[in-house]
Amino acid sequence: MGNRYLDLLAEFGVGGAHPGGFPLTKEVLSSLHLPHSSSVLDIGCGTGQTAEYLSDHFSCKVTAIDNHPVMVKKASERLLSKANVRYGNAEDLEFADLTFDVVLTESVLSFTGAAHETLKEIHRVLKEKGTFLCNEMTAAKQLSKQQLSAIKNLYGIEEVLTEEEWIHKLKGAGFTTVSRVPDIESLDETQVTDLRPSPNISEDLYDLWDDHHSFFRAHKESLSYRIFLCEK
Repeated sequence: MGNRYLDLLAEFGVGGAHPGGFPLTKEVLSSLHLPHSSSVLDIGCGTGQTAEYLSDHFSCKVTAIDNHPVMVKKASERLLSKANVRYGNAEDLEFADLTFDVVLTESVLSFTGAAHETLKEIHRVLKEKGTFLCNEMTAAKQLSKQQLSAIKNLYGIEEVLTEEEWIHKLKGAGFTTVSRVPDIESLDETQVTDLRPSPNISEDLYDLWDDHHSFFRAHKESLSYRIFLCEK
Protein backbone atom coordinates (compact mmCIF):
# COMPACT_ATOMS: atom_id res chain seq x y z
CA MET A 1 0.00 0.00 0.00
CA GLY A 2 1.37 3.41 -0.95
CA ASN A 3 1.55 6.55 1.11
CA ARG A 4 -1.74 8.43 0.66
CA TYR A 5 -0.24 11.75 1.72
CA LEU A 6 2.35 11.45 -1.06
CA ASP A 7 -0.48 10.46 -3.41
CA LEU A 8 -2.23 13.69 -2.38
CA LEU A 9 0.81 15.81 -3.23
CA ALA A 10 1.23 14.02 -6.55
CA GLU A 11 -2.39 14.14 -7.68
CA PHE A 12 -2.84 17.80 -6.72
CA GLY A 13 0.59 18.55 -8.17
CA VAL A 14 1.64 20.60 -5.17
CA GLY A 15 4.84 22.57 -5.69
CA GLY A 16 6.82 23.70 -2.66
CA ALA A 17 5.24 21.01 -0.48
CA HIS A 18 7.60 21.48 2.42
CA PRO A 19 7.88 23.75 5.46
CA GLY A 20 8.42 27.34 4.40
CA GLY A 21 7.35 26.57 0.85
CA PHE A 22 9.02 27.83 -2.31
CA PRO A 23 9.81 31.34 -0.93
CA LEU A 24 12.05 29.69 1.65
CA THR A 25 13.70 27.54 -1.01
CA LYS A 26 14.59 30.62 -3.07
CA GLU A 27 15.99 32.48 -0.06
CA VAL A 28 18.19 29.57 0.98
CA LEU A 29 19.45 28.77 -2.51
CA SER A 30 20.32 32.42 -3.11
CA SER A 31 22.45 32.39 0.04
CA LEU A 32 24.55 29.48 -1.27
CA HIS A 33 26.04 31.48 -4.18
CA LEU A 34 26.09 28.41 -6.39
CA PRO A 35 28.67 28.55 -9.19
CA HIS A 36 27.21 28.29 -12.68
CA SER A 37 27.13 24.77 -14.07
CA SER A 38 27.21 23.16 -10.62
CA SER A 39 25.94 19.57 -10.79
CA VAL A 40 22.91 19.31 -8.50
CA LEU A 41 20.83 16.31 -7.48
CA ASP A 42 17.28 17.16 -6.34
CA ILE A 43 15.96 14.13 -4.46
CA GLY A 44 12.18 13.96 -4.13
CA CYS A 45 11.80 16.60 -6.82
CA GLY A 46 7.99 16.56 -6.84
CA THR A 47 6.60 18.61 -9.72
CA GLY A 48 10.05 20.05 -10.48
CA GLN A 49 9.59 23.56 -9.10
CA THR A 50 12.96 23.73 -7.34
CA ALA A 51 14.78 21.98 -10.18
CA GLU A 52 13.37 24.52 -12.63
CA TYR A 53 14.53 27.40 -10.44
CA LEU A 54 18.04 25.94 -10.20
CA SER A 55 18.23 25.63 -13.96
CA ASP A 56 16.75 29.04 -14.78
CA HIS A 57 18.51 31.18 -12.17
CA PHE A 58 21.82 29.44 -11.56
CA SER A 59 22.39 27.55 -14.83
CA CYS A 60 22.97 24.41 -12.79
CA LYS A 61 23.20 20.99 -14.37
CA VAL A 62 20.22 19.44 -12.56
CA THR A 63 19.26 15.82 -12.08
CA ALA A 64 15.83 15.43 -10.47
CA ILE A 65 14.48 12.16 -9.10
CA ASP A 66 11.27 11.06 -7.41
CA ASN A 67 9.81 7.66 -6.54
CA HIS A 68 6.20 8.59 -7.30
CA PRO A 69 5.35 7.96 -10.98
CA VAL A 70 2.80 10.80 -11.11
CA MET A 71 5.39 13.25 -9.81
CA VAL A 72 7.97 12.02 -12.32
CA LYS A 73 5.47 12.54 -15.14
CA LYS A 74 4.56 16.06 -14.01
CA ALA A 75 8.19 17.04 -13.44
CA SER A 76 9.14 15.73 -16.88
CA GLU A 77 6.36 17.74 -18.51
CA ARG A 78 7.39 20.86 -16.63
CA LEU A 79 11.15 20.67 -17.04
CA LEU A 80 11.53 19.27 -20.55
CA SER A 81 15.22 19.88 -21.35
CA LYS A 82 15.97 21.92 -18.22
CA ALA A 83 16.83 18.89 -16.09
CA ASN A 84 17.39 15.18 -16.29
CA VAL A 85 14.25 13.78 -14.66
CA ARG A 86 14.08 10.14 -13.70
CA TYR A 87 12.39 7.69 -11.36
CA GLY A 88 14.60 6.81 -8.42
CA ASN A 89 14.73 5.77 -4.78
CA ALA A 90 16.61 7.95 -2.31
CA GLU A 91 17.91 5.00 -0.31
CA ASP A 92 19.41 3.31 -3.40
CA LEU A 93 20.73 6.01 -5.75
CA GLU A 94 21.72 4.87 -9.23
CA PHE A 95 24.70 7.20 -9.55
CA ALA A 96 28.43 6.71 -9.33
CA ASP A 97 30.43 7.84 -6.32
CA LEU A 98 31.50 11.51 -6.26
CA THR A 99 29.03 12.64 -8.94
CA PHE A 100 27.39 15.82 -7.62
CA ASP A 101 28.53 19.18 -6.24
CA VAL A 102 25.25 19.67 -4.37
CA VAL A 103 22.46 17.37 -3.18
CA LEU A 104 19.14 18.84 -2.09
CA THR A 105 16.19 17.34 -0.20
CA GLU A 106 13.04 19.15 0.92
CA SER A 107 10.80 17.21 3.31
CA VAL A 108 12.08 13.89 1.98
CA LEU A 109 14.21 12.08 4.55
CA SER A 110 11.37 11.51 7.00
CA PHE A 111 9.28 9.85 4.29
CA THR A 112 11.89 7.34 3.12
CA GLY A 113 11.53 5.15 6.19
CA ALA A 114 15.29 4.66 5.95
CA ALA A 115 16.87 8.03 6.67
CA HIS A 116 20.24 6.58 7.70
CA GLU A 117 20.60 4.57 4.47
CA THR A 118 19.48 7.59 2.44
CA LEU A 119 22.05 9.85 4.08
CA LYS A 120 24.79 7.31 3.42
CA GLU A 121 23.82 7.28 -0.25
CA ILE A 122 23.77 11.08 -0.41
CA HIS A 123 27.23 11.19 1.16
CA ARG A 124 28.46 8.63 -1.37
CA VAL A 125 27.33 10.48 -4.50
CA LEU A 126 28.59 13.88 -3.30
CA LYS A 127 31.98 15.07 -4.50
CA GLU A 128 34.65 15.81 -1.91
CA LYS A 129 33.81 19.13 -0.23
CA GLY A 130 30.33 18.81 -1.76
CA THR A 131 27.28 20.35 -0.10
CA PHE A 132 24.12 18.68 1.14
CA LEU A 133 21.16 20.95 1.91
CA CYS A 134 18.07 19.53 3.60
CA ASN A 135 14.82 20.99 4.92
CA GLU A 136 13.07 18.55 7.23
CA MET A 137 10.09 18.37 9.56
CA THR A 138 11.44 18.66 13.08
CA ALA A 139 9.95 18.21 16.52
CA ALA A 140 10.34 21.21 18.81
CA LYS A 141 10.37 18.71 21.68
CA GLN A 142 9.89 14.99 22.20
CA LEU A 143 6.43 14.12 20.93
CA SER A 144 3.88 12.09 22.86
CA LYS A 145 2.86 8.59 21.79
CA GLN A 146 -0.52 10.00 20.76
CA GLN A 147 1.10 12.64 18.54
CA LEU A 148 3.44 10.12 16.94
CA SER A 149 0.52 7.77 16.29
CA ALA A 150 -1.44 10.58 14.62
CA ILE A 151 1.57 11.54 12.48
CA LYS A 152 2.07 7.93 11.41
CA ASN A 153 -1.60 7.57 10.45
CA LEU A 154 -1.68 10.86 8.54
CA TYR A 155 1.73 10.94 6.87
CA GLY A 156 2.89 7.35 6.97
CA ILE A 157 6.16 8.25 8.71
CA GLU A 158 7.58 6.44 11.72
CA GLU A 159 9.41 9.22 13.56
CA VAL A 160 9.91 12.96 13.76
CA LEU A 161 13.37 13.91 14.99
CA THR A 162 14.39 16.85 17.12
CA GLU A 163 17.10 19.26 15.93
CA GLU A 164 19.70 17.48 18.05
CA GLU A 165 18.66 14.07 16.67
CA TRP A 166 18.93 15.32 13.09
CA ILE A 167 22.42 16.68 13.72
CA HIS A 168 23.47 13.37 15.28
CA LYS A 169 22.10 11.42 12.31
CA LEU A 170 23.77 13.72 9.76
CA LYS A 171 27.15 13.49 11.46
CA GLY A 172 26.70 9.74 11.75
CA ALA A 173 26.38 9.55 7.97
CA GLY A 174 29.87 11.02 7.61
CA PHE A 175 29.34 14.73 7.03
CA THR A 176 32.27 16.68 8.46
CA THR A 177 30.36 19.93 8.98
CA VAL A 178 26.68 20.21 9.93
CA SER A 179 25.20 23.64 10.57
CA ARG A 180 21.66 24.87 10.97
CA VAL A 181 20.54 27.58 8.57
CA PRO A 182 18.92 30.40 10.60
CA ASP A 183 15.18 30.89 10.30
CA ILE A 184 14.02 33.58 7.90
CA GLU A 185 11.63 35.66 9.98
CA SER A 186 10.19 37.66 7.08
CA LEU A 187 8.56 34.62 5.50
CA ASP A 188 4.90 34.01 6.20
CA GLU A 189 3.41 30.61 6.96
CA THR A 190 3.63 28.21 4.04
CA GLN A 191 1.12 28.96 1.29
CA VAL A 192 0.55 26.70 -1.69
CA THR A 193 0.71 28.76 -4.87
CA ASP A 194 1.89 26.16 -7.39
CA LEU A 195 -0.64 23.47 -8.31
CA ARG A 196 -0.71 21.10 -11.27
CA PRO A 197 -3.74 18.92 -10.47
CA SER A 198 -4.60 15.67 -12.18
CA PRO A 199 -7.98 15.63 -13.98
CA ASN A 200 -9.71 13.18 -11.64
CA ILE A 201 -8.86 13.33 -7.94
CA SER A 202 -10.56 10.97 -5.49
CA GLU A 203 -12.70 12.45 -2.73
CA ASP A 204 -10.63 10.90 0.05
CA LEU A 205 -7.62 12.98 -0.99
CA TYR A 206 -9.64 16.18 -0.51
CA ASP A 207 -10.51 14.93 2.99
CA LEU A 208 -6.85 14.16 3.64
CA TRP A 209 -5.89 17.70 2.56
CA ASP A 210 -8.28 19.08 5.18
CA ASP A 211 -6.91 16.69 7.81
CA HIS A 212 -3.35 17.80 7.03
CA HIS A 213 -4.09 21.50 7.53
CA SER A 214 -6.12 20.84 10.68
CA PHE A 215 -3.34 18.74 12.15
CA PHE A 216 -0.65 21.35 11.58
CA ARG A 217 -2.78 24.11 13.02
CA ALA A 218 -3.40 22.03 16.13
CA HIS A 219 0.27 21.08 16.59
CA LYS A 220 2.12 24.18 15.40
CA GLU A 221 3.83 24.54 18.78
CA SER A 222 5.23 21.00 18.60
CA LEU A 223 6.13 20.66 14.92
CA SER A 224 8.42 22.91 12.95
CA TYR A 225 11.25 22.53 10.45
CA ARG A 226 15.01 22.85 10.35
CA ILE A 227 17.30 23.50 7.43
CA PHE A 228 20.75 21.94 7.65
CA LEU A 229 23.78 22.75 5.52
CA CYS A 230 26.25 19.88 5.48
CA GLU A 231 29.68 19.49 3.94
CA LYS A 232 31.34 16.24 3.00
